[in-house]
Amino acid sequence: MSGLSAAQQELADTRAEIAEMQGVIDTLEEQVREGEAAEEAQQMAERYGLKRLAELRQEAAERKLAKAEAAEVVRRRGEAEEAARTDLGAASDEVIAAKYRAALAALDDLAEVCVQREIAVRAHLKAFAALDMPNVIANHTPQHIFSLDGTKFEVGERKAQDLVSRATNRVYAVRGLSGAPRIGIGSSPVERLVAARMGVGEQQAREQADTSGFARLMVSAARQGEEAQR
Repeated sequence: MSGLSAAQQELADTRAEIAEMQGVIDTLEEQVREGEAAEEAQQMAERYGLKRLAELRQEAAERKLAKAEAAEVVRRRGEAEEAARTDLGAASDEVIAAKYRAALAALDDLAEVCVQREIAVRAHLKAFAALDMPNVIANHTPQHIFSLDGTKFEVGERKAQDLVSRATNRVYAVRGLSGAPRIGIGSSPVERLVAARMGVGEQQAREQADTSGFARLMVSAARQGEEAQR
């Protein structure tokens, strides 16, 4: 039994004892009023003394309870602070800063590889066109496309800003945040490739592309990839 519970029980017992004594005293007083033997008067005097002692014990129990209640408040406040300290420590500015740096680096890596791909597509399209190679499918505005090993490569098809926006948009959707960047309609080929590695077919990925479920799929795939690299 805690200190607070013990103090509460002690006070309750004392009050019950006083109530019982008062009942006996009330009975003895009525007997005296009825002119019964002096023996009752003697018992009544003794009961008055016992009741007074019990009342003093009640005062002591009340003071003890007040102290126990104050101590309980202090304990609960300490627990509340410690719980807050634990939760906020797990999401401190230092922790957030570390995650932010990792996110910046990851998004910068994504942007970098997209930029390098664009440079490579333009350079090789130019080389293929200069050699009059059949790889060149279209080389006039608005399309500049060539084929290599059965795969088509188009200028501007993997824009860094598009994929960076898509990545942040998916996180916004999963977290229910407002103000997500616009990414247009449908999934991108890169997202469909990620979905395929999660067992989601291309058609299904296209159909789910604008749902929060697809956003969760993308974020889940990113987290699994992160865990695999550790």
